[in-house]
Amino acid sequence: MAYLPRPERRASIVEATVRVMRAEGLEGVSARSVAAEVGGSPGLIHQHFPSVPDLVATAWREYVAESLVGFESAVRGEGSDPLREFFGNHLDPEQDAEVALWVSAWAHALRSPEFGAVFADTLAELTRALRAASPDLSEAAAERTVLLGVALAGMQRIAPDRYGQDRLAEIVGS
Repeated sequence: MAYLPRPERRASIVEATVRVMRAEGLEGVSARSVAAEVGGSPGLIHQHFPSVPDLVATAWREYVAESLVGFESAVRGEGSDPLREFFGNHLDPEQDAEVALWVSAWAHALRSPEFGAVFADTLAELTRALRAASPDLSEAAAERTVLLGVALAGMQRIAPDRYGQDRLAEIVGS
């Protein structure tokens, strides 16, 4: 493993953690799994983060920030439909892993009060982004949409026969 200055090494650990989260969900993140992904030892992870929960929170914030950049870019154009874009991953089978990651984060938030606060903060960020892209939505309507998105992601996992692509398209109005 090549030497990297501390901030760059820390960033590479966060990037590796996001890759692990995408592949295995938040439950798959451990010092060992991230170390294997980054090409180092678990001790390296602990040198840069006080705990695995802190690493998970940092990586989740990074993942959501990247997702928001993509969303904001997609809705910037004239005639874009922010709600259709927001629910786009739910309706695109190729985005199944992204939807699964939100389900994993929801489940992790239920198990970890510390992460629960981080997850709630990121849902608030999504709500703000949706409102900015669609100013005619009230704050409550935007928040309801975000929460519906998370719930639908979970229902796609719990009852895929009942909440398949056609049913989701009906629910989100596509």
